[in-house]
Amino acid sequence: MKLAIAGAAVFVVACVLVPEGLRSTALYSDVHVYSDYAHRMLDGQVPYRDFFDEYPPLAQLIFLAARSALAFKLLMTLCGVGIVVLLATVFRSALAVAVFAVSPLLVGPIFLNAYDLWPTFLVVAAIALFVRNRPMWGFAVLGAATAAKIYPVAILPIALVYVARACRIRGLVWFAGVLVLTHLPFLVLGPGGLRFSYTVQAKRGLELNSLGSAFLLVTGHRTLRSRPPGSLDVVGGAAHALAILSAIAVVASIALVTWLYARRRLSFFVACAAAVTGFVAFDKVFSAQYVEWLAPLGPLGGAVASALTVVVLVLTHAVFSHRSALALQRDVGWVLARDLTVVALYVCLVGRGALARDRL
Repeated sequence: MKLAIAGAAVFVVACVLVPEGLRSTALYSDVHVYSDYAHRMLDGQVPYRDFFDEYPPLAQLIFLAARSALAFKLLMTLCGVGIVVLLATVFRSALAVAVFAVSPLLVGPIFLNAYDLWPTFLVVAAIALFVRNRPMWGFAVLGAATAAKIYPVAILPIALVYVARACRIRGLVWFAGVLVLTHLPFLVLGPGGLRFSYTVQAKRGLELNSLGSAFLLVTGHRTLRSRPPGSLDVVGGAAHALAILSAIAVVASIALVTWLYARRRLSFFVACAAAVTGFVAFDKVFSAQYVEWLAPLGPLGGAVASALTVVVLVLTHAVFSHRSALALQRDVGWVLARDLTVVALYVCLVGRGALARDRL
């Protein structure tokens, strides 16, 4: 408990000290979008039916808090404190607590100005429920996490291997049941808008900060275009091909981790961390706040993985700081360095994860 209290205190202080953190009431970065959604909902409008909403259904509850920037940031801070407590009491990893506690300062101003700490908290809670022998609740919370942000589905195949075969169908039912229930109100009220929201995300191109984009930019590809839902993409035949390869690479990276875990080559903690890292490393979209998914999980792979996680967070701070120059196709080396470091973290977790053992 001392580790949890100390880690939570450091995390809160970091949230106060970071630029655009708890000392700021500005609608910074994505918070201005969340605030617009909040005001529309409080005026009686329904997401997907009455206005375009690019985010999954379980994000909407969090967005209601964004009517006040400070309230939203306090909610994100609370999610972070919850993550610290779970890392300390269930995962029992002082290294993970230390890295995550200072992560707001490492990542910079974007840290509290995106809602990604909400699905990250749900993911960490789901993993904790599995290792505490509450697998059905684990599947339910994992379903909720997926309804808040798609990436937690990367952990589902590992969770299915983790439980006994007799429990797998029931686990899938719990996962799918929560996923359907969270979508159901919007399927009834605005089915076309909900479908369109997912279609827009699925059709996204090779986003500027992705690994494939970084390779194209450093090799002289210079065609960029703004596309829905508000990203700057690299376009052209090569970019389209790399976007498809990126999707295949994401699936392959998760399949490899699941296979290694099934063969007992990885611990459960490390397998979950590797699956999420593979999703981030090879996806065709890489927004700066995605590193918040890695901050609590990467260090579970040991000292080297912790060091790589810290480098990823720091480089993301640099990438975000250079975002204006990147839009003008300058300083692209920061993106490539960060993305390759995430790939190195994935390789580290996959290659050395067998050395890490669950402590439960």
